[in-house]
Amino acid sequence: MIKRKPLEHGIFEDVDTARKYNKEVGGYMRLVSRSFLSVARKWGITDGRVLDVGTGTGAIAIVFAQALPGVQAVGLDLSDVALNLARDNARKSEIPHRITFEKGDAQDMPFEDNTFDLVVSSNTLHLIKNPVKMFDEVHRVLKPQGKFFISDFRRSWLVILSNHFRASYSPKEARDLLRQSNLQNWQVKDYLFWLSISSKSTDSI
Repeated sequence: MIKRKPLEHGIFEDVDTARKYNKEVGGYMRLVSRSFLSVARKWGITDGRVLDVGTGTGAIAIVFAQALPGVQAVGLDLSDVALNLARDNARKSEIPHRITFEKGDAQDMPFEDNTFDLVVSSNTLHLIKNPVKMFDEVHRVLKPQGKFFISDFRRSWLVILSNHFRASYSPKEARDLLRQSNLQNWQVKDYLFWLSISSKSTDSI
């Protein structure tokens, strides 16, 4: 197994980089968002509060609010630059009243206990300094019957293409981290390029 190498900087720090990301991966993120939405629908989640951890420029939160009129979507991110773009994207979506974006750390979320019906996260886990704390926070902010779905890169030979793959976890490492956390009823699924961590009893993407 190729040794993991964490990224030194995991958040957007300048406007140009964030705008480039927003433009170049917009179509891809809409596809990812629909995949997350499909999982939520399989769980029967059509209303309530949905949290997107590491929301970036807001694609997942916006798709949830657009597709599910009963949902109040919240995006959480540490980057002011990304959050400003996310708010612009939300305004353009014509449903900004059901989307909010907040600055905060995935390891110390600025929310009360038992707040959300669903917590999702895409390609953020490998950026977190202490994933166990993130898992603990997901457990804390979820309602007792809440669900979670976390997808991230999977470390493999693709490290030659991107440092993000080099910073990601193997399925075994993810399971070991989860066992150290308070998060319960989880399952890890292994794919060629990514892995998913979710509440049990669903077909993952």
